[in-house]
Amino acid sequence: MVRKKIGWLILMVLLVLMVNGCQFNWEQLTKRTNVDNDQLIRVEIVFTDDKTLIGYVKELAINPDSKVYVGGSSSNYLYDAKGNIVGVFNYQRVLYMTILPAEEGQ
Repeated sequence: MVRKKIGWLILMVLLVLMVNGCQFNWEQLTKRTNVDNDQLIRVEIVFTDDKTLIGYVKELAINPDSKVYVGGSSSNYLYDAKGNIVGVFNYQRVLYMTILPAEEGQ
């Protein structure tokens, strides 16, 4: 009986060490997912060179899926109304974003 308990204890310790060695994300396992995460926001993006772009973003800040590079630049996805990625923009070049009403007929 004692040997079984010691065996299970050793097995559990090895399992914990293996999982932690692989940098397993425990927060993602326990985190509740929000269905509204995929909701797209229609925006007009004005860049520092006065060019504008109308499209959809998932968030008004840098997305968790985005990449932030050394020096502060970033790349974030721009979507169409169906949720397909149609471009990438750099938040370092964004002057401001205006939230637009959703297009009719969606």
